[in-house]
Amino acid sequence: MDFILWNNNNEGGGSDSYAGAQGQENIDANNDSLQTSSGTWVIVFDGTEYTGNVWKINPGTTEDDLNHVNRYDSSGNKVGVWKNAIQSFIIYKQEPAFWNNSAWPSKSQLIQLQEYQALFTENEDFEGDNRVFNGPDNEGSLSDIGYANDSDKMSGTGSVSALRTGSGSWLIIFDDTDFNGDFLKIPPSITYSNLNDVERCDINGTKDGDWQDQIRSFLLYNYQPEFWNTPYSRAYVDFSTFYGLYPYPTSSESDNKVVYMVEDSTYTVDCPDFTEQSAKQSLSSYDDDNTANLPVTGWTKYGMSLTHENPALTSDDTCTFDAYFDNTGTLVSIQHFDMQLNGAYQISQAVIDTVDFVAWYYGTTGALETLGISEEAADAFVDVFDFVTAAFNKFSAAIYKVSDNGGQFYFLPVVCHTLNRLCTTVAKPFNASVYTNSNDSRKNYSMAFDNDSFPGSLSSVISGYGSVQGWQQENSLDGGTYPFDQAAEYTYESYPFRTWYQESSVSAQLGIFVSCKLDYEIGDNSKDDHVILLLGFKIPDTTGDKPTLTFAQATVQFTDGSNTNIMTPPYNNVSSGTSYYTSDVIDSVYNYIQGQLSGVTMSSSQQGRKYLADVTKANMQAICDCVSFN
Repeated sequence: MDFILWNNNNEGGGSDSYAGAQGQENIDANNDSLQTSSGTWVIVFDGTEYTGNVWKINPGTTEDDLNHVNRYDSSGNKVGVWKNAIQSFIIYKQEPAFWNNSAWPSKSQLIQLQEYQALFTENEDFEGDNRVFNGPDNEGSLSDIGYANDSDKMSGTGSVSALRTGSGSWLIIFDDTDFNGDFLKIPPSITYSNLNDVERCDINGTKDGDWQDQIRSFLLYNYQPEFWNTPYSRAYVDFSTFYGLYPYPTSSESDNKVVYMVEDSTYTVDCPDFTEQSAKQSLSSYDDDNTANLPVTGWTKYGMSLTHENPALTSDDTCTFDAYFDNTGTLVSIQHFDMQLNGAYQISQAVIDTVDFVAWYYGTTGALETLGISEEAADAFVDVFDFVTAAFNKFSAAIYKVSDNGGQFYFLPVVCHTLNRLCTTVAKPFNASVYTNSNDSRKNYSMAFDNDSFPGSLSSVISGYGSVQGWQQENSLDGGTYPFDQAAEYTYESYPFRTWYQESSVSAQLGIFVSCKLDYEIGDNSKDDHVILLLGFKIPDTTGDKPTLTFAQATVQFTDGSNTNIMTPPYNNVSSGTSYYTSDVIDSVYNYIQGQLSGVTMSSSQQGRKYLADVTKANMQAICDCVSFN
């Protein structure tokens, strides 16, 4: 305990103990001995509400008999003793600035906070019950906590009417629990002696009232979080921005979800759900978050939920996961990943953290910086790129084994594009500079994939082996929406194949992901074989060149169940001794599939399977031709 008062001398009789920086404005004046701990300064008053005569008590002080401790007025005249005279006091955990002054402190001088503290009081002018909080701190519900040494809760009528922040405290208050509702960001060394005079506005700036007795939760940071100068109270997902990144949705923005179709498969992405925020690494209450690798400076969590409709099956496919962002808006962890396929097969992965990627993209950030990319932008791109590629690699390892449904097979690219678009949405309000030179001409460039050029590019690649038709709507589809109901039909060595209209999403302004599904049309009423491709590109090293293929991975599905499906390793073009890494991404994918095909069985009507590696390679080459940065 920091301050103890006993009713009798020599630490006898009943006692009252107090811990931590605080003030008590009205106590029973019935004390005859006291003690302060080391590192604790206490100023006591013989009047209530910190008025009357003053006694400053140093750390480590013990007074066994207050009947022998004289009490003086401001002129130095003796007015009595301190036995049964203490009616209010303030505890400090660092020496106040006024401590060694002979003059008595003014009331405003009495409010002394340490650097990372914030003071809340029940009444105006810092009177009534009070409590000091030490940052970093999360308080999700003030109705669950009371004032210091008092059972009165800190939420509701007559709860918080004044507050003050320390010199290193960055405080965000909310008018709803769990860091929701209207908010106010309060920088260091701010004093609000009457919250009735402080406007409370919604996120659009519309006035909702004042902050008197309106604080329901707060976050206290011990540094200026990077999102502070954005319009938001956290790394924020603006649904309008998120919705706008999806190609040709069939839902409206007001539906609070994104619905879009690829081929005849319908995918739904619910609005990202803000679930938790912390000003430190851990939470103040128990939760199932794995916080070991989360940032010590705080984080924000969004829950994601996606659905693939299965009208012909008993249950829809679902995918849920939690995405954690640091205060810079960078994705740092994926947890609680759960994918249910037709309600019968579950794919779970507890945690994917940035620490998983040390070997995967080590050194790439530095390489980007040599191209005139800012360190902040390079870090953001590498983090997003790594998360998307790691997710595809980890989860396709399960999906490729069990799926016999093309829509299920493509569900994973939908998840990966969603993750990429989520990161793009969170990053937008930070408006970070991408290039170190403010006059860099690339500021006006953008990454893009030209779907319209793809059939012509593929035709050039397979010239001599077959012919390619332009994009055509597939009339055989049960439903489907333009343009994802289109496919390019072609032959390769006289065997029929099709490539469906590709989906692409830009990654942190410095890269782009392109995914697509290929079909080998077997005929004779057999199910088609499928190939799913995910390719990732970064900006070129030289302005005017094509973007660089930086990642590729493919899965091959034999939907008749006659053979084990094929999943390639993830390949990239970063030099490494690891066998999964190579400088020739396309040939590596080709060689792996070709090697696996040597053990694949095929009937007389399935002989086109022997060209699956060739067709995959041709599609990768054509996709590369259609990616641009200008």
